[in-house]
Amino acid sequence: MKTTKITAKYVIGFKDGGHHIYEQGELVYRGDTVLFVGHGYQGQVDETLAMGNALVGPGFIDLDAVADLDSTVLAFDHQPGWKKGRLPASDWQRRETYSDAELDFNKRYAFSQLLLNGITTIAPITSILYREWAETADEFRRAAEIAASLGVRAYLGPAYMSGYGVVNPDTRVEMRFDEQRGLKGLEEAVRYVEQLHQYGDTIQGMLAPDRIEGCTPELLRQTAKAMRALDCPVRLHSCQGEFEVDMIHELHHGMSSVEFMAEHDLLDSRLLLPHLQLLGGKQPSPEKIQRELALLGQSGASAVICPLVAGRHAKYFNGVSRFREAGINISLGTDTYPPDMIQNMHVGAMLSRVTTGNITEASAADYYNMATLGGARALGREDIGRLCAGAKADIMVFDFDGIHTGQVFDPITNLVINGNGRDIKGVIVNGDKVVWDGRLVKPGLDLQQLHHQAQQQFDGFIASYPERSHRHPPLAEIFPPSFPTSRP
Repeated sequence: MKTTKITAKYVIGFKDGGHHIYEQGELVYRGDTVLFVGHGYQGQVDETLAMGNALVGPGFIDLDAVADLDSTVLAFDHQPGWKKGRLPASDWQRRETYSDAELDFNKRYAFSQLLLNGITTIAPITSILYREWAETADEFRRAAEIAASLGVRAYLGPAYMSGYGVVNPDTRVEMRFDEQRGLKGLEEAVRYVEQLHQYGDTIQGMLAPDRIEGCTPELLRQTAKAMRALDCPVRLHSCQGEFEVDMIHELHHGMSSVEFMAEHDLLDSRLLLPHLQLLGGKQPSPEKIQRELALLGQSGASAVICPLVAGRHAKYFNGVSRFREAGINISLGTDTYPPDMIQNMHVGAMLSRVTTGNITEASAADYYNMATLGGARALGREDIGRLCAGAKADIMVFDFDGIHTGQVFDPITNLVINGNGRDIKGVIVNGDKVVWDGRLVKPGLDLQQLHHQAQQQFDGFIASYPERSHRHPPLAEIFPPSFPTSRP
């Protein structure tokens, strides 16, 4: 196995329980494992990569990574969501909007984008809004091959559900359930996780019930049993929006989402909870919210905060200090396009300060920790999200030579407030270069070709909205342009 040394103006190592900045630092790895981080390595090396005016740090961990052509961007300026296709019309005959080949392309495109943004570990998510039901194991067997071919470290599992929301012609919203179909989806997901061993450490399994309002009590109970039997992560979107809060309250005797999970034994250190924006249920009180924070902290469940998509939808969790005081681990997800973890850190720090009215509520370092150590902790791992002897060689290189990165006074703060994913110049996963000089290394994909094909498929996807949207208006009414538009 080749021994490689990387030098850079800043190397982010792990020392004394936290990240440590080594100026003019060195990082040495052999195969898939880090040997040394610091100064003055004395051993033999086979190659040296001199990165110059750059930051070398652990790859980012994205626990809510879009593996789709993102549909949430369509909701940015087109509201209300129930009227604009965010809930399907009750008379829509559910069908697959994409072919298998198109689904595979979406994942290849999305996984590539995540790597280009310095994200080395992903837990993907796709939307079931346009699906005949949920995801399938066959689809995710192909996803595992795609992830392996690109070199990303991935936690994979097909989403399953027992029900979904619809909007009726009179604007009433309701849930439709098929519990047996949900339980069958869970069985399929369990078999999928059990069969992933061929990929070794880089491709592992998780269980992914789609949304908490689409889970019956029995599906939650069986998911909790499977989580413990498989000893694998479970990710469940919860406390995300008003529709969810209303449905959980209506269907489950006035419970909140956190109470619903606790009632059915799902709260656990293996549980990943994206969003957590609306604690306390339909009738929240400071006491109830505090009780739920304590429940989450005692269970060891991890929050997966998605700043960019949350801010776009005028919501954010509240907040870093409260979650920290309750003992809740905070990790990050991108959950939208662009999958730019750096942008999410910047937006997250700002939203944290705005929601609390406190400029000291969250720092750049806090969010950098969430994107690295927090994600690793959520997955129960101490060998990713950090760079030290024995850790996996999952590395990203951030370029400070771009004139827009400004004057560096602290490398982490400058990365967060002045940088973005386009400043990532190199990505190494498990000791293998997967992005170098801004290009995908492993598959040799043509990024411009990917970009054009993604546009073609997205155009076709948008064209399907009238059939799925409330009262089926024309596309121009669902998504009117920002300004009057003329065409030749």
